[in-house]
Amino acid sequence: MKCMFKAEPKLKLGKKTSSGYKYSAKVDFSRDLFSQIDQVMREKEVKDELEKHVSKIRGEINKFKQKKEKNIKYYYSVGKNLLFIDDENFKNIAPGSIYRIIGDEIPGIFPYLKENTNIRKHLEIMYGLGHLEENYLRKASWDQWYEVMKFKELYKNKKLLKRILEECKKGLSGISLRNKIKELRRKLIEG
Repeated sequence: MKCMFKAEPKLKLGKKTSSGYKYSAKVDFSRDLFSQIDQVMREKEVKDELEKHVSKIRGEINKFKQKKEKNIKYYYSVGKNLLFIDDENFKNIAPGSIYRIIGDEIPGIFPYLKENTNIRKHLEIMYGLGHLEENYLRKASWDQWYEVMKFKELYKNKKLLKRILEECKKGLSGISLRNKIKELRRKLIEG
């Protein structure tokens, strides 16, 4: 028996254009018009709230006059401000859309990155760090945190995170650390 209800797809936010903000929701006359209007209104509501959060992030960035490159405090501080993504209003929003808008609205967020660098990856790392307690930051270097946070939602598993930080104390980094994280995850899952 097929399920009669489909999960509501993640809402994708529109893009900033030279003439202003362009919503992604489009009118399709073969679908229910009221549900489409509702979707546009939800997108506008979320976009308006997102603008407030972008403004807060801008303010946080302005506090960091010193070098931002490989600055774990900078990544953590901005990451704390990215936790709004977990709020109820943003549950049905594709995180990639949020990251894209932040990158568009705050072009100086990563002044040290090359133009073709994946900004989303750095925002995801910030977001992951924002979930941690600040005392965790000193337990690994920026390069080690960069590798650890590549594993999405790893911050939720405190037991695994503590084991990984023990490996960081031994000086593991780069590919070696990544492989160790995979091994520790596999062992934890297998039990």
